[in-house]
Amino acid sequence: MMKQRHLLLLAAFTLLQGCAGVMMAGAGTGVGSVTDRRTVSTQVSDQAIDMRALHRLGETKPLWDDSRLAVITTNAKTLLIGQTPTEAYRQQAEEIVRSVPGVAEVFNEIRLGQPLSLSARSQDTWLTSKVKSTLLAEKNIDGTKIKVVTENAEVFLIGLVTQKEADIAVQLTRTISGVAKVVTAFEFVQAAP
Repeated sequence: MMKQRHLLLLAAFTLLQGCAGVMMAGAGTGVGSVTDRRTVSTQVSDQAIDMRALHRLGETKPLWDDSRLAVITTNAKTLLIGQTPTEAYRQQAEEIVRSVPGVAEVFNEIRLGQPLSLSARSQDTWLTSKVKSTLLAEKNIDGTKIKVVTENAEVFLIGLVTQKEADIAVQLTRTISGVAKVVTAFEFVQAAP
């Protein structure tokens, strides 16, 4: 009886290991999926694009080793950000991401230069928090609809928003101390009647 119980536990553990990717993908959609204007299936598809793109970039040496890159996808439109030392690497990264199944469009915002220092990345994290907090506190928009990413004091605003939400978000972000530039990657939706 004890041996059967061990075999049953081993089988269950083995089966659960195969579900880890599904559980991780599901965990990423959790709370955000409630407020996101994308369908849950679109959110999962966008996450899969991000993972595939990062995996392909990571396999491309020396591009990956010499660069710092991030991929953010919304509605199959992929924003590519970070730093790389050469224009050839910048173009190569775009080609790799463009070849990922499901990618409809690529916005290549990779900057030429050395990867950011830990200090600069920490400052960007702080700036992202300030921008996100400001957007969430604004009563005239739903800040949960806007994703905020900062790279070298450039703030990228991403999401499915109305024109009014976009205008307010950009205006608020520009007033925050430390923001060098605001770049939008919005897709516009109709305002609810």
